[in-house]
Amino acid sequence: MYDLTRDSRLRSDARGIKVLVPVLLALLLIGCATAAYEPVSIDSIPFRDRAVTQTSGPISVSAAVPGAEETRALFDIPLYDSGIQPVWLKVENRTSDWIRYAPVGTDREYFSPQEVAYVHKGVFSGKARKSMYRYFYDTAMPRRIPPGETRSGFIFTHAHPGTKAFNVDLFGASRADDLSFTFFIDVPGFKPDHSEAYFDELYEAGQIRDFDRDGLRAELAAMDHQTRDRSGQRQGLPINVVVVGEPQQVLQALIRANWAEKPRTEAEIAASQDMLFGRIADVVFRKNRSASGSWNELRFWLSPMRENGTPVWLAQVTRHAGEGEDQGRLVPDLDDAAAYFMQDMWYGQGLAAYAWVLGQGQVPFDNPQQDLGGEEYFTSGHMLVAWLSGPAVSMLDMVALDWDEGPGSVSE
Repeated sequence: MYDLTRDSRLRSDARGIKVLVPVLLALLLIGCATAAYEPVSIDSIPFRDRAVTQTSGPISVSAAVPGAEETRALFDIPLYDSGIQPVWLKVENRTSDWIRYAPVGTDREYFSPQEVAYVHKGVFSGKARKSMYRYFYDTAMPRRIPPGETRSGFIFTHAHPGTKAFNVDLFGASRADDLSFTFFIDVPGFKPDHSEAYFDELYEAGQIRDFDRDGLRAELAAMDHQTRDRSGQRQGLPINVVVVGEPQQVLQALIRANWAEKPRTEAEIAASQDMLFGRIADVVFRKNRSASGSWNELRFWLSPMRENGTPVWLAQVTRHAGEGEDQGRLVPDLDDAAAYFMQDMWYGQGLAAYAWVLGQGQVPFDNPQQDLGGEEYFTSGHMLVAWLSGPAVSMLDMVALDWDEGPGSVSE
């Protein structure tokens, strides 16, 4: 016979468990939220021993980036787990005027100190939470540095593995006093490609060809701007961007526009197919887009060409989109990718001048070709030529050179 009293006991036990579980969870959360806020002294963590200092006249800037474990100790919170990376700055102002620091130059979408604290407020409560808010307030990098004084503190940026690349933009009493510093700070992680690419050793002196601006235009229009596979037989994607600038200037402009170097594993390097000047791309940058599975990619080769002594870089800029099995598919319109790059650098205030050159190898929309990975593309054969600037250039000061007409819209 079925035991009705047993069924009753089971229902009673179940009700007890339903009541007990939220009580236990509440007690657990209370216990977690009442933990003391105990960041260690900044002097007890030696991350500043790795600081890099740059000086321009009477102004010096030092920068250092703590690693994940160092950050956890410094702030008593695992900020890296939230995608947040603190950057420590020190600015020495030996001028007679105030100077301003603009955090957006370091990270366009930087996190404010109180924002970082608020995101992690659930870990603490009461006095501990107030202590956390105060600590983030006190350790933040000031926006203004008085004449003859030094200020230091943290700016909270998006986390990047390996080497941290960023700008520190300072503004003085007049435009002539404005300064921009570019830093590459080693943080435990990957070693970037640009540190491995010995650009000065890529070519012998006799291989370098120097052109004036008109000569460069003629050379670009006549050159074969198609990459090849490792055998040299199959064609890859064409070059659709030419960049003129010193390595540091180019990197500074890219950083300001939020391009980040993409680390390449040994397997990825071995699998790379697009070759130019007998080698794969010297360095690769990527810029993620908000859409899922979408990004822009930029692959650079230092060429043996110079324009009045300034290095000329050949590049492929591509856009990638898609979801699921199609994630990362090549967007076939290479002209649009080049036009996007021009606008991106312009709005990022890294574009001093630009022009379009109509080169070889037009691929019409109705008869697309395939890259070495089997993905289709089309192009009018135009190449964007971009003169990049490290220091910020006002959008109104950018110069559009009257070379060839640029590529038309897809509908034309």
